[in-house]
Amino acid sequence: MLQIALQFFRLVPFGALYVLSDALAFLLYKIIGYRKKVILDNLRRSFPEKSEADTRKIARATYQNLTDVTLETLKSFSAPYAEIERRGLCLNPELVNQYLDRGQSVILTGSHLGNWEYSGLTMPPQFHGATVTAYKPLTNKGMDAYINQARSRTGMELVAMDEVFKAIRKRSGEPTVFILLADQSPSSRKSAHWVEFLGQDTASLPGADVLGRKFGLPVLYYRVVRTTRRGFYEIEFTELCADPSTAAEIDITRAFARRLETDIRQQPEQWLWSHKRWKMRRD
Repeated sequence: MLQIALQFFRLVPFGALYVLSDALAFLLYKIIGYRKKVILDNLRRSFPEKSEADTRKIARATYQNLTDVTLETLKSFSAPYAEIERRGLCLNPELVNQYLDRGQSVILTGSHLGNWEYSGLTMPPQFHGATVTAYKPLTNKGMDAYINQARSRTGMELVAMDEVFKAIRKRSGEPTVFILLADQSPSSRKSAHWVEFLGQDTASLPGADVLGRKFGLPVLYYRVVRTTRRGFYEIEFTELCADPSTAAEIDITRAFARRLETDIRQQPEQWLWSHKRWKMRRD
């Protein structure tokens, strides 16, 4: 079914893609109400100062963002790289490359803000080293292999989340960018890092913090946001912790949470509010 969908989107021009996205967003929000309670609850908890009218306005825009990103992702699997590069522009890859050029690997932390799939395709050719991304494998092995083949067509290597430690050790001495999407809920309460995020006590993935300090890898952050032109994104890199040897436990996780919160507050509709981010409690 996915392969049929991808063949269909190969033929759909980008202009028609957004007509379809508009219709799908209306269907999900007004007719089906897909995860509507989750989205509204997340927004109310994160922005208690906003009126109900403003909250629902963000929610409507969130559905538009969700359908745009979904259809853009399906289109990206078959679109020429030059077209995706034009729509997911890396602004300052030299910040990452200054480390790679010195023979230093880095951890690059990101989130589900903007189109994270575009960034996975456009970033690897910009870097002066290998690019490895941690991901959660799908249960369907055939589907998992098919999607990963599409994701890796510009040089990305994908490794399962529980294999990242081994991948870093294996590539010791080889300048590599290790990409970790760090805004999901952790699977274990025991290993979670608890930080304040959007005004709430939040269980966070510890990977970038733990691995950065363990292996002495600088930790950087990348921001992907839609520009004023629909379907076009900019990717910007900043440093979170240039010297992890000076960082205490959870410092890097806190720095990531603060930076992501700033970006979300600027453009809240571009984050993935449909997941149950605060389902885990500390006690």
